[in-house]
Amino acid sequence: MWPKNEKQEKLIQLARTIASKIESTSALHDQNGTFPHEHFAFMRRKGYLHASVPVEYGGPGHGLTDLVLAQHEIGRGDGSTAVSIGMHHMVVGTESESRRWPEELRKRIFTEIVSDGALVNNIASEPDLGSPRGGGRPATNLTPGRQGKWILNGRKTWSTLAPELSYAITFAAVEDGSGDIARIAQRMGSEGISIEETWDSMSMRATGSHDIVFANVMLDDADFVGRANPKNPAEASPDGAAWFPLLLSAANLGIATAARNYAIDFAKSRKPTGAPSPISKIPYVREQVARMESVLLTAKRTLFSCAEEWEDFPKERNALLPEVSITKVNSIESAITVTDLAMRIVGAVGLDRDRPLERYFRDVRSGIANPPIEARALEQLASSILD
Repeated sequence: MWPKNEKQEKLIQLARTIASKIESTSALHDQNGTFPHEHFAFMRRKGYLHASVPVEYGGPGHGLTDLVLAQHEIGRGDGSTAVSIGMHHMVVGTESESRRWPEELRKRIFTEIVSDGALVNNIASEPDLGSPRGGGRPATNLTPGRQGKWILNGRKTWSTLAPELSYAITFAAVEDGSGDIARIAQRMGSEGISIEETWDSMSMRATGSHDIVFANVMLDDADFVGRANPKNPAEASPDGAAWFPLLLSAANLGIATAARNYAIDFAKSRKPTGAPSPISKIPYVREQVARMESVLLTAKRTLFSCAEEWEDFPKERNALLPEVSITKVNSIESAITVTDLAMRIVGAVGLDRDRPLERYFRDVRSGIANPPIEARALEQLASSILD
């Protein structure tokens, strides 16, 4: 059972406070497609933005399991906010675990997160590139400038947190004849950076996942997170690889939990004229509630256990990678199933825009497109068995 210690309990209670605070404005931001700046201001005041920063850099040092538990709670309040802040914690948690950045850069960014509530996210996707996980060289490029400077140009899509980002960890081609690709920590306040408000999705409408445009942005060698050559790839460590899929899973199962709660409350209180009792007494409704609960219980236990094993057995992470990927896929499918069942319980009124259920129903479907997608997860699992 979770929480398992006082540290987890305190973080979960903080997450519940956040969820309660942001829930009241989540529908408005979804309807208008606006970014919930006040949600992030509240989380900043409460110290949640630095929850995953290690103790050595001034943070509380919460690990993956703690953040999965917290993200599940925040997802109950607002899916868009949970997914967005989860991407920030994914970057911080991944680096805390893998230690791939230069020490000075890591210290600078982590310190700003603790002291100023800075926000960071990986910015990689492009109109033609799609997700970088599919391979390919980005059109966004770095060219050498004068006096050791670099010049950044390009456009990034699906840039979640764009309106609030402090740092965009940007994927770019290094055009110096090396053939390298790089990731750079680009300050969002730099001259030449603009945001085009292109995000108009069916799901997760308040994530601020707009286009970021870089036009002759100047940066230094000190801003490089790292660079590599695709022709000579280094052996990848699994450290950090579980943060994105499991935090995303937690947020979506949080949304599903909110749908479950709404459907149960509706079933207990809905009593049609002429009916002797609420619809919660109808055998079909009771069966759907049981189905919903069964799916959700299994998905949450699998997710929480997977996160815990990732932390407890660091030497086994290569072997755990297929399980992490399938846990993400199954979590999203479970969230979709739960919201479907909730909609069947509530009936046609669940589609009303003034009720939250239709938002839950839409939001969980976005997880299908987040990595790892089902095809890659299944191939990864098949390869671990057959090859």
